[in-house]
Amino acid sequence: MRYSRTGIIAVLIAAELFVASIIIVSAGGLKTFTSASSGHDIAFEPYSLPALDAGSKPHVVIDDPDSRVVITPSSDGKIHVSDSTRIAGWGWGSRPQRVRVSQTSDGVLIERPSSPGRIVIFGFEASGTEVALPANATVEIRNSSGAMLSDLTGTVTAHSSDGRITATNLRSSEVSLHTSDGRIDLTGVDADKLDATTLDGSIRVSDLRVRNGSLRTSDGSITVALADSGDVTVRARTLDGSVRINGTRQDDSVPVDYKLGNGAGSLDVATQDGSIRVTTNGANS
Repeated sequence: MRYSRTGIIAVLIAAELFVASIIIVSAGGLKTFTSASSGHDIAFEPYSLPALDAGSKPHVVIDDPDSRVVITPSSDGKIHVSDSTRIAGWGWGSRPQRVRVSQTSDGVLIERPSSPGRIVIFGFEASGTEVALPANATVEIRNSSGAMLSDLTGTVTAHSSDGRITATNLRSSEVSLHTSDGRIDLTGVDADKLDATTLDGSIRVSDLRVRNGSLRTSDGSITVALADSGDVTVRARTLDGSVRINGTRQDDSVPVDYKLGNGAGSLDVATQDGSIRVTTNGANS
């Protein structure tokens, strides 16, 4: 019997995963199971919790460090929470804990308790939490593995330990977005105060209106397209890369100031390693 090269490679990869899993389990990396013989099917299906009425402007706190969190406005003014986690496969470890929702004095707390680790092979795992809430709610994502926010008008704060943050059509007095590992994408954000920071990743911004703010990355490029109308002074600086304003390369050795309109507001754009591109009034980069 002859085997194809692809088939042989697939078998070898599966064998390596199996051996690595045994090593991790034997070393105590997964506390739920004590030996490789306890491998089993692992499955987890999405589900929704009952809707909650927490007022027209609730303070919604989310603490779910292992999940990608998706926030959208609800159509009925209530808070709807869905655990969109899907797991199917064979491996070792326990299923994740279910998302819990509890009411607080000024809104709700949405959290997922931590669970022992697991290894899923011959399958897949995707952890997520979806929340629909009043558009003008105060949103505070304390922990996540990435976040996607859209069409909100309240104050927004989001922290991700490992994952990309995306924000679309936000009209807010204050937007604060931080990720330790991942890019940040902003589209149609209008904020009195904006703070977007990533320790490892690029920043992409389009149709931005901001009175005061900062865009910062420790490792990555930054591209900013400001809305056609605005009054802000942009200060751009990079330690390693080029700076272009409306397609024109600037002196890379010193911070670059560019005034849009009367320059009343301020936007600080900075990267330690990467290039910066800023466009205004529809100019091309």
